[in-house]
Amino acid sequence: MMDYLKDKKKNGFSLIELVMVMVILGILASVAIPKMTNVLDKAELRAEQAVVNQIWAGCEQYANDKLLEIGNETWPYHPLTIFNRTRNMIITLDLGIPDQDNEWQFDLTTVGEPAIFHRRKNNEIWYYTYDSTNFELAETPIEFIGQ
Repeated sequence: MMDYLKDKKKNGFSLIELVMVMVILGILASVAIPKMTNVLDKAELRAEQAVVNQIWAGCEQYANDKLLEIGNETWPYHPLTIFNRTRNMIITLDLGIPDQDNEWQFDLTTVGEPAIFHRRKNNEIWYYTYDSTNFELAETPIEFIGQ
């Protein structure tokens, strides 16, 4: 009897077993991919917020330096000039809208008021309003729709 069972030993997987594994992997992928995309989007937003906080801190430092230098606090006309060196992002000092992933650019009139624009990796462009005369930089981004 044992010899008979040894002869019937399978040498591989049946088609049904392979199909079932593929179905299970498909179900897992359909659940995992949207969650992963959501995690990546949140991480990019946190990184963007860190840059905006760095811009705010740079503008405040600029104002403190101007206070000591000329006796009057002012924020820079162009907020991106506060960056000296950057890593893993593109700062364009020309006025306009960014056209590369992870690029930051400043413009005066595109949205009706001065704004700092950022092009995210998914090609969406978001902006933060900026007012150097009233020391205001928006904390929450607004999606730019007018391309």
